[in-house]
Amino acid sequence: MTASPVELIVTDELREAMRDCIAGRLHSPVMQKLSSGTKAVLKDIAGLQTRAMATLGPAIHVGESWWVTRRAIQQSTTLQVAQFKASWFGDHPVTDICCGIGGDLIALARRGPTTGIDASKSVLSFTAANLVTAGVNANLHCLDVMESDPADVVSGSKWIHIDPDRRADNQRHVQPDAWLPTWERTEALLGQTEGGLVKMAPATTLDASIAENCHLMWISSGGSVREQTAIWGNLPTPPLIQNNGNAWQAGGRTAVVLKHETVQSFSTRSDDWTTPATATSSAEGWMIDPDGAIRAAGLTDHFAHCHEAKTLGGPSGFLTADWHEIDSQPSQPNVAIQHLAMIAKTRDRMSCDDRALRRYFRKAKAYPEIVKVRGVDIDPAKLGKKLRECGETPLALWIGRNGKKTYAVVTDLPETVPV
Repeated sequence: MTASPVELIVTDELREAMRDCIAGRLHSPVMQKLSSGTKAVLKDIAGLQTRAMATLGPAIHVGESWWVTRRAIQQSTTLQVAQFKASWFGDHPVTDICCGIGGDLIALARRGPTTGIDASKSVLSFTAANLVTAGVNANLHCLDVMESDPADVVSGSKWIHIDPDRRADNQRHVQPDAWLPTWERTEALLGQTEGGLVKMAPATTLDASIAENCHLMWISSGGSVREQTAIWGNLPTPPLIQNNGNAWQAGGRTAVVLKHETVQSFSTRSDDWTTPATATSSAEGWMIDPDGAIRAAGLTDHFAHCHEAKTLGGPSGFLTADWHEIDSQPSQPNVAIQHLAMIAKTRDRMSCDDRALRRYFRKAKAYPEIVKVRGVDIDPAKLGKKLRECGETPLALWIGRNGKKTYAVVTDLPETVPV
């Protein structure tokens, strides 16, 4: 259920005007027919095309553009994440509820029959235009999810995808009682199906009574945690999450990292993540920074347990380990570890003092190409720039807090992942 971001209905004439606008033909005959307000909206959409392509991918239909707004593009699922989720439905019919401008809808339509539901006619006109741009087909229905019968909304599909946080107030909500549609309505819709996915903000907290009935997954892509997805019921082709020996199940959690066209995951069964990892006050032979999806899922301690690592300054800080050889890790192949965390071999440890750091890097004829900071009010970009003149050998600098003490660790550059 959404409020219309713009009151425009995309017509053939408006599509032609958009092509002129993007091409800079602002005084073309078709542009001259438009009101100043409509022209302003088209210019804004034209200015969002680079961002839209980064989110939705390149236009498949030559000469067409993505019909987006600033708010809509913020809410849209990125192409890589959408394709990853869509693959779980096989080629079975799926209903995408609160489909918005079509981020997930397009990916779902590429793999099989799909129906999109939204409460706004103008939003659905944007969605229809984006389906043309993407070169796919889907059925679209304008329905108010809160007012319509759940069976009518699901429209006979056995599986659904829903984004219940439509953010009418432009804010992301991390509590289900602030969702629109409400959690009660979302639950009623799921009750009409064999299974489905609920898209949520990464920081969303579900009550334990709800979480125990679904599998929670945090997905990162491009260095950012994009969303939390709740997997309900049975899916036609459920995700294979067994990299660390745990098949996915209700009540469990998974962190997924999409990188270099690969999928790496770290999964736990119910309650496996609650045991604190061993803590240490000093950096050991390797420094480790788990991917944001692992941290968002609350799996940092469990990750440390599985890889014989310790927390340095608490679970919100870096991890460290005394591995003799990185490929001797018993819990995970080398490449998988590197997809799930940034890891680097320790060279030196010191207090975080500007003079000491400058002296060290000058003596080493090196500079910190990478500066990683956790729990300390230091701007890594400014510090890196300040130390750039110290030498030519690139290293990495890790700065964190252990109690009241701020520490610095110099490492080799992080291990790279084979592409």
